[in-house]
Amino acid sequence: MSSSSYTLCLAVSALIFARTAFAIPPPADTLAEARRLIASSRVPEARESLTNLVAHEPGNLEARILLADVLGRIHRREEAIALLKPALKDHPANAGLLGAYGGQCLLRAGELGGGLQALLLARRGRDAMERAVALAPGMISLREGLIEFYRQAPSLAGGDLEKARGHAAALAKLDPVRGVVWSASLLLEEKRYAEAIAACDAALAARPGDYVALFTLGRTVSESGLRLEDGEAALRRCLARTPKASEPGHAGVYYRLGMIAEKRGDRSAARAAYERCIAERPTFSGPAEALKRVSTSP
Repeated sequence: MSSSSYTLCLAVSALIFARTAFAIPPPADTLAEARRLIASSRVPEARESLTNLVAHEPGNLEARILLADVLGRIHRREEAIALLKPALKDHPANAGLLGAYGGQCLLRAGELGGGLQALLLARRGRDAMERAVALAPGMISLREGLIEFYRQAPSLAGGDLEKARGHAAALAKLDPVRGVVWSASLLLEEKRYAEAIAACDAALAARPGDYVALFTLGRTVSESGLRLEDGEAALRRCLARTPKASEPGHAGVYYRLGMIAEKRGDRSAARAAYERCIAERPTFSGPAEALKRVSTSP
């Protein structure tokens, strides 16, 4: 090895050592900056800064929860769960941590679809969310997460429409509009389409820009075939906004737009919507099946 190459190797080694052993701590406003990056859809940059912050401050619970949220947004939920789980030993009564952990478990169970691992994750997530609600009964996002779980999950995993209704009633006391929206979702489960649409109309009259109300109207229309134009318009309004972590993502919006296009007999538009849905969320199995359906000759 030449002397110049050897010198270069020493310099690189010194740089690596300095960056690991004596790395400059992240700035104090890292959390605020990470939130700004997330709001601007610059999630990879937020992940990098938060990973650095958690490495320097492993006890920073707020940073750990926010990093888990970022990992969930890029569909790395196993990593999010692994990041949050150790913190539960030190903070067993922290509602925010329990809610974040429970939510990631439930979302990962939904991605898996079935099997023992999905079942265990669903039960673990449900239990964590229920503990969180007991600690913070006024936290709306926790109530909404549990309503969604009890509404969607099979009975074997803990699904229960009566429990969903109970949380919806509790939510209505905190926020009447969101309570009505979730009641509409439960009416939809019972195929009471006209009542569900009427509930969405009432919610949107009181709060015209409510993302979940818009999505629920579109979902109801996509399943019922009633008021197709109104349902499509509501879903397109959802696409014009960035959903919160607790709200249905754009993948679900495209899926419902595909269903509406199918009901209209527009297979080309349906294909485009399903393809966009899969691009947004590759683990979403329903659209893949629907795409095969509209891609075959009628």
